[in-house]
Amino acid sequence: MVRYLKNVNLAGLFKAMSFKEKEYSEKLLSTVEKFKHPVLAAVFSAVGLDSLKHSRLYESLARLAESESPFLSESEFREIEKSIEEHIKVEAEMVRLTKELLDKASDPRMKLILEAIYKDELIHHQLLVSIKDKLAKKEAFTEETMWDAVWKESPWHGTPGG
Repeated sequence: MVRYLKNVNLAGLFKAMSFKEKEYSEKLLSTVEKFKHPVLAAVFSAVGLDSLKHSRLYESLARLAESESPFLSESEFREIEKSIEEHIKVEAEMVRLTKELLDKASDPRMKLILEAIYKDELIHHQLLVSIKDKLAKKEAFTEETMWDAVWKESPWHGTPGG
C-alpha cells in the first residue's frame, strides 16, 4: 500500500511536470513566429520541441507510475526490435557525419549549432541502444517466457502427477 501511495504521488508530480513543459513549449513556439533570424528561430523552435518531448516523456512516466506496463507480444517485440536497429544505424551515421562537420566548421555560430546537434545525436543513439538492450527485452513476453513460467518450476514438467 505504501508503494502504491508513493507511485500515486509520483504520478501526480510527473503530470505536473508534463503540464509545465507543455505550457512552456507552447509559449516558446508561439514566440518563434516573431523571429526574423532563421538560426535563432530554429534554435528556439528546437528548444520548444524538446520541451514538448519532455512533456510526453513525463506523461509516460506518470502512466508507468500509475500502472504496470503491458507486455509486448513476441511479434510486437520483433517489429520494435527491427525498427530500433534501423534507427540505431541511422543515428550512428548522423553522429559520424555531424562530428565530421563539427570538426571542420570554422564559423563559431555553425560550431555552436553543430555541437548541439551532435550532442542530441549522441543522446538519441545511446537511448535507442539502451531501449533495445533493456526496456524492450524486459517488457517482451515471448512464447519461451510463457513456457518457462508454466513449466520451469513445476514438479511435474508437463505430466500429471510427475
